[in-house]
Amino acid sequence: MKLKALLLTGLAGIALTACTSAPTIPQVEAGVIQAVQNLDVYPQTTNNKAKLTKFADKCVIEFSGTMQDSRVVEQWAFKGLTIMDAGSATFLRDGTSSAQKFDLYDAEVQKNFVALRNAFAKEAVAQCD
Repeated sequence: MKLKALLLTGLAGIALTACTSAPTIPQVEAGVIQAVQNLDVYPQTTNNKAKLTKFADKCVIEFSGTMQDSRVVEQWAFKGLTIMDAGSATFLRDGTSSAQKFDLYDAEVQKNFVALRNAFAKEAVAQCD
């Protein structure tokens, strides 16, 4: 009986040590900072919305809206004032879709980004520096 108690005590001690010394898994610090709706931006859409999400190394604006016969989704990845990546996907009612990457050096693309970014509160955008 003493051997069984000693063995159970030893195993419980090992299990407790293993549980308390297990490595922690780092969590990605991400989250929606702000969401806005009914924006006056290009392309002209209805029922549109955008959300600003912070990730560990960048922020992403995801814009979506309805056009005449399609749904458009744009994503803009940036840090501070620098656009890192951007593009859109268009989903037509007939089931077809298309996608494109934006030319980050194009003046119209930069203008659209600034207009979209300005739809969010300055305090929210400041978290992306």
